[in-house]
Amino acid sequence: MHITWLEMKKVLLSPDILVLLILMIVFNIFTIFDESYYNEELQIVNEIIETYGLSFDDEILQMMEQDIDQMVILLGGTNTQNFLDEMTFEKYDKASTKERQQIDHIRLLYTYIQAAKELEERYTAININQLKDDFVKEENMTSWLEKHMSNEFDNWQARFDQIVVTNEYKQWFFLGEYHMHSGLFRSLMKNLAFEGVLLIILLTALITNYEFENRTQLVTYATKIGRRLIWHKRMASLVCSLIVIGILFGLSLATYFVVNDYSAVWQTYISSGLNWESNLPYITWWAIPLWQYLLLVISILIVVLLIISMMTFAISVFVKNSYFTWLICVLALMAIYVVPFYFTNSTLLWLMYFNITLLLLNPHMYFSGGTTFMMSQYHEVWTVLLWLLLVIIGSFGAIRYFNRKDVV
Repeated sequence: MHITWLEMKKVLLSPDILVLLILMIVFNIFTIFDESYYNEELQIVNEIIETYGLSFDDEILQMMEQDIDQMVILLGGTNTQNFLDEMTFEKYDKASTKERQQIDHIRLLYTYIQAAKELEERYTAININQLKDDFVKEENMTSWLEKHMSNEFDNWQARFDQIVVTNEYKQWFFLGEYHMHSGLFRSLMKNLAFEGVLLIILLTALITNYEFENRTQLVTYATKIGRRLIWHKRMASLVCSLIVIGILFGLSLATYFVVNDYSAVWQTYISSGLNWESNLPYITWWAIPLWQYLLLVISILIVVLLIISMMTFAISVFVKNSYFTWLICVLALMAIYVVPFYFTNSTLLWLMYFNITLLLLNPHMYFSGGTTFMMSQYHEVWTVLLWLLLVIIGSFGAIRYFNRKDVV
């Protein structure tokens, strides 16, 4: 353990790693504050949930309309819709600061009420069978793959029906227009994943190639005991990866949730119909509340980053140069993302969708059904298990090669 700690110190005290880590955290914090111009409007969701509960139905919406009408009457109006329609810029400018705050509050509440009232018709109009037909027609699949994907769509249809029957989609969440789900999971979490990749590849390569780059390999690896240092290097790279990921993710996410108040929506399901940002809402394979989804996304990204660390370790053993290793690993991750788009064979395309770069790029789509090969049930689990098996075999193979190769 002492040797492992000495290997870890080489990275943890490295100016390159420390400066890069600090710059990434500062960049993330700056980005979070730069995109927080509407966070005051988001407070309305917490207020709605605290007052009326997490879920809504016709009775709740009627109660909210009555309450908002009372607010309008206190401001001299008769009903909410007429009050807002007649609220010109001139009237708004003449109102006092307190009245403007009340008008803004009423407008936000009314927007959420209208969105909730229109949701049922809009949500139940989604046609999964039509999406399946379009997907099958677009992809020229072999018979077994077409049968497999049709079965996935049938399971997705059953899940969609369950969401509708149980009214799972009728839960309060930030309106899709704010893109809060994408802001957290597509922007911030994806940025954290990429930053983690760059740091972990560099630190793993530095640990593995330290002796070769400092010309001490002939002394260090000259004996059988010295060769065992490679095992300590692998452990040190994994532990350092966890430490760096913890600092990077922890400080960035802590800042995000201090700036953006999610206090009342942690129990809201990701499949909430209000969480509708594009052509389709997020129709998850299971009922996953926001707090569980966040933990699952973090867990998957950590495992993927550790996979990349082991992959980097195996490549470093052969390349013996930190910067060439970093370049090869980055290019490899880019290649396994780009290459599938050049496949015309549907089976090969389906297989190539089980790649870790897609997981790094799409944390906002985890555990959700959809119209791509990636959005199949258990896709994330199978991808992680497949690559974990590959890198474990690869790292043991690299150690075996290292122990038999002459030190030069």
